[in-house]
Amino acid sequence: MDMMQKLLISFGMISTLLLGLGGCSLDLFTVYKIDVQQGNALREKGIAQVKKGMTRRQVQFLIGNPLLEDPFHANRWDYVYYYKPGYGEPQRARLTLFFDQGRVSRIEKEGDFIDPDEFYLQRNRETARKD
Repeated sequence: MDMMQKLLISFGMISTLLLGLGGCSLDLFTVYKIDVQQGNALREKGIAQVKKGMTRRQVQFLIGNPLLEDPFHANRWDYVYYYKPGYGEPQRARLTLFFDQGRVSRIEKEGDFIDPDEFYLQRNRETARKD
């Protein structure tokens, strides 16, 4: 009888372990991770309208205030965007405008800015497909 109890206890522990591991693959115990969006959410068509020779006020009208205005580099504006989906690779974009005598003298762009309206429409479409 003692051997039978040990066998039943061992069988019970093994089956509990296997069921527990099997449940992990069903995403029953996953943690929800939020999307993190920070910085300037600029539209590409607004960025395309920024041209050399524009004044600071014209730039502000088109794409808004920069995220960074460095007091040590008063002739430089940085628009920075960062997006980290809950599950996936982060995306970064940066637009730097240099001014000479109050007018845009140089434009540097790195990465692609995601249009906020288009982003949420796309995300809702993907969510609807999963359901």
